[in-house]
Amino acid sequence: MTQWFKDSRLSKTKIVSARKCKNWKQLKQAIIVLQHAQKERVSSSKNGRRIQVLEEHEACDAISEDGRYLLRPPLVGRDAANLQESLDKRGFSTVVLCREPKTQFDLCPIVTLGETTTVRTQIEEPTNPDKPTAGWFDFAVSELGRTVVDKVDTLATNDRKLDYLLGHLTAISSYDGLYDAIIVICDTLNDSNE
Repeated sequence: MTQWFKDSRLSKTKIVSARKCKNWKQLKQAIIVLQHAQKERVSSSKNGRRIQVLEEHEACDAISEDGRYLLRPPLVGRDAANLQESLDKRGFSTVVLCREPKTQFDLCPIVTLGETTTVRTQIEEPTNPDKPTAGWFDFAVSELGRTVVDKVDTLATNDRKLDYLLGHLTAISSYDGLYDAIIVICDTLNDSNE
């Protein structure tokens, strides 16, 4: 198993424990380790190959290498979440997204699922839907992340903000800004305890 995989697994356990104990310093350190692990995973997924578009379960089952994968109908968000989880457990460095059918406004809905959350955003359709560019894919990842992080300011307390962001870790683990937002809240909570 790769180091990012080991670091990711260990830090997730520490995050749960630190949040439960309200140990903001330990939580921050675990988030930093997870952030670095996820950066490594995302970097390794950019293997110089084009984005793979998948439409069948059989194609998902046949994946045997790092990369970036876009699922589209008839596959759905749950299929993408299951695939990401399966590939993570096997130690592959991948990023998996799911797109839904084009809207009446010619926008492309992108969806990702976490353990208890669903995140959706709409972006412009790729120029060639059968061969989306790496730039388009990376923009979709960023838009999903911004959708979550931008909403955090509507929540009343730092505890709620933290739980909201932690609840989205599995859904948007590839978005670096999520970790930065959690770190800021950890610092604020730690400062208020001193």
